[in-house]
Amino acid sequence: MKNVLKYAVSLLIAGGLMWYVFRDIDADVLLAKLTEVRYGWVVLAATIFLISYLTRAYRWKVLLQPLGYPRITLLRTVTAVSIGYFANLLVPRLGEITRCGVLKRLEDVPITTGLGTVIAERLIDLVTLLLITLILFVAEFDRLSAFITDFVADKADNVGQTIFVAAGIVLLSLGLLWVIWRVYRARLKRSAFFQKVRAFGTEVVRGLDSIRRIENKAGFWISTVLLWTCYFMMSYVVFFALPETENLTPWAGVAVLVMGSFGMAAPVQGGFGTFHALVSAVLVLYGVSESDGVLFATLVHGLQTLSFIVFGAVAFVLASVLTPRKQPANQSLNTPAV
Repeated sequence: MKNVLKYAVSLLIAGGLMWYVFRDIDADVLLAKLTEVRYGWVVLAATIFLISYLTRAYRWKVLLQPLGYPRITLLRTVTAVSIGYFANLLVPRLGEITRCGVLKRLEDVPITTGLGTVIAERLIDLVTLLLITLILFVAEFDRLSAFITDFVADKADNVGQTIFVAAGIVLLSLGLLWVIWRVYRARLKRSAFFQKVRAFGTEVVRGLDSIRRIENKAGFWISTVLLWTCYFMMSYVVFFALPETENLTPWAGVAVLVMGSFGMAAPVQGGFGTFHALVSAVLVLYGVSESDGVLFATLVHGLQTLSFIVFGAVAFVLASVLTPRKQPANQSLNTPAV
């Protein structure tokens, strides 16, 4: 029941945001402009998006290898990644667990170990996104500072109150947990639930530790740079598909990358609504009309969504025909790949 409620709330948020974004958009004008799109650029963006799939799957393979899984192939990790992206269309953040489940079936990698490496990936991506955001803000300070200042000024009181309440709840919860732990520590340590949580935590930490133990460091960091370059280029080349955006600078592409990434990270299915709202809003700062910004966001998001569905469908077929294999976690790292 709890999961159904979360799913329903997420759908309501997405639906409300989509209505808000498209409320003043003339559907006939939007459809007419869609017929004028230079779709060759959109096809190029789809190709770049496919490369990003392969790059993320390769990076994940590099993370898993030092944990005792050197025989994992790119085909199997890209299959798991593609199914994970598809799952995110259904339930926010379900994809991370789903792709670990697929890899468990195909390669016998414990879900907790896979989840640890996924968390490690997400931490690296978060740091990368924050670094790109900082560079963008410094480079485009004059354009973005007024927008951010006005936004913060309007929301400062509410944000401050929210942070204060959230901090109070967190501190109270931590204090309560500490008291429970001190009083019932011996009993809790003997419980089956505690043993399961402890085992889960150990495996997650083991997955996180994969960053420190990476053998192919060059491959990992080059693939990280390539991944984010693909994300940038996928949006930037779509600029040339529309007359209204074809003259935008690369910095506008970086701004779309940043806002689009935050939009896709929001707790709604596939970034519906949040992606459109944030991307169209940032394009207005670069002189694009709101309606044209929504059109651009719709193109890019539609491309991503279609890719999730198509690549996911192919991956489901691959997952059904690939032969699962047992792979001892402590096998020699010198085992030849197949």
